[in-house]
Amino acid sequence: MAMLWRNKIPISAVIYEFLVVVALALITFFLWKKYVERKKKPVMYLGLTFTFFSVALIVDTIGRWLGFLIINIDYLDKSFTDVCTLLSYVFLAIANCFVIAFIDSVFFHKGTEFILPFSLFNGVVIGLIIPKINEWVADPSFGKLRESTYILYYYGIVSILSYGLLAYFGIREGVLNTDRLPKVGFHLIGTFGVCMILMFVTLAGDTILVANVTAFELGYSPLYYIGFTLAAIGLGLGYLGYIMPDWFKNIVAKPTT
Repeated sequence: MAMLWRNKIPISAVIYEFLVVVALALITFFLWKKYVERKKKPVMYLGLTFTFFSVALIVDTIGRWLGFLIINIDYLDKSFTDVCTLLSYVFLAIANCFVIAFIDSVFFHKGTEFILPFSLFNGVVIGLIIPKINEWVADPSFGKLRESTYILYYYGIVSILSYGLLAYFGIREGVLNTDRLPKVGFHLIGTFGVCMILMFVTLAGDTILVANVTAFELGYSPLYYIGFTLAAIGLGLGYLGYIMPDWFKNIVAKPTT
């Protein structure tokens, strides 16, 4: 077991987050490639959502690698995972703003009237996290993340509301459409929203398990891995649902027997 953990971080978490980052980076690359071809606002907003989400995970993964690889540090004196996780939530909050812009550009077309309130909610997240990061710079000891749990829960609620709208309107449009391609596309967009909601729920569940179950007191319960898996699946479905690459379109359009 000693070989699988270092500085109280399991190598499985380090490797798994890296693999998810690679998957998300590939999805984001293909999305921006499609934007270059189409130059449509919804594609741009979806691309920015994926980009900031991927950057957030890259930052979190860097923190995990630093915490795992740096030798001869007292885990209780310096926690790179804490500050990188906090910083990742800043990028996630920005990603939320763009997913709301995507929802508006596809379903509502109300502009600032719809986007601004949700942007302000996410701005509160950023405003609360920045001082915590500054505190870490002054005192990089373990515990900043646990002190910030209330911020993360607030962010989770805002995110669930945001992706809940995406799930509801995506699935609703899928049900209302009779043509096969848009029907499948909107259902996948809605499922993208559902996956993201489940991701936030499972990661919150991981936090609760870590705080209350002795077996997981070091962190990284099975819910942690499930959460990151849902993120990769969700972004993949969002890409397929809205972009509909030709190979996927051919599969969907093929008549069923």
